[in-house]
Amino acid sequence: MDKAQTEPAVGVDKSLVAMFLKMTPEERLRANDHAANAILEMRDAFRRQRRDRRKPDIGR
Repeated sequence: MDKAQTEPAVGVDKSLVAMFLKMTPEERLRANDHAANAILEMRDAFRRQRRDRRKPDIGR
């Protein structure tokens, strides 16, 4: 084994890079779309949670 195979690269997940290189361009775009949608959903959920915490609890 050469040095690149025995020493982990700092901040780079080589298995993840290899996985994406095995995908077709269309599959990579679809994976990116899914990741972007997940991020937007988490952002929106966080904003709703913050908004709901600030609302006064009526009826108590």
